[in-house]
Amino acid sequence: MTAVPSRPREIAGYGLVLRPWDDGMVRQMARWGEHGFPYHAFDLGFLRERFRAEMTLRKMRETDPHHHFVACVDGRAVGRVSVNMRDPAGLYLWSVHVPPEYEGQGVCRRMIAALISWLEVEVPGVPFVLTTNTFAEHAHRAYAALGFSVMDTRWQFDQEIAREMWKRPEEAHRSLAGHVRFQNGRWEVRAYVMSRQPGAPMDVRVGAAVRESVRL
Repeated sequence: MTAVPSRPREIAGYGLVLRPWDDGMVRQMARWGEHGFPYHAFDLGFLRERFRAEMTLRKMRETDPHHHFVACVDGRAVGRVSVNMRDPAGLYLWSVHVPPEYEGQGVCRRMIAALISWLEVEVPGVPFVLTTNTFAEHAHRAYAALGFSVMDTRWQFDQEIAREMWKRPEEAHRSLAGHVRFQNGRWEVRAYVMSRQPGAPMDVRVGAAVRESVRL
């Protein structure tokens, strides 16, 4: 079994820095805008509640196979991403989230590219995997630019979306036709499983290349 590398103090590259969660980052993310349904699963408004913020920070700082990072530009939190280092399918990227006020700046591509660049050095030769709901078309374009391709399509239960589907009017259901279905007494979401082989080219489209560096 491949050893899990220690969580770095920061990963710099592509015009931003990935940092582990801390109190300051939590306070910033609590003020982020929210996407709302059906993209609401990653909204962080609950971090405004002190107890939930403390519990979430404690979880994000646990030493386990998951590494959690906040993407920062000039000390400003602009996105977040996590990686499961022990998933059977490979290095599993999840909780990829850029708030609405920072969309259109290439944050998603750049923070994933920085994380991939570090992982390819620390855990060489291991493929990357992620899942994304089929309605998340902007995310699909970002992932494809980083070398990911669809390897499977599946229907899966999503507790957050299922809870909201029961509350939403029929118009909301129609807007998700083909992406959400009611099957065997519950709501299911159609999702892509995407994979990327180590060394696949990445296109971040942010101008001149920025030299990546890692501070341990």
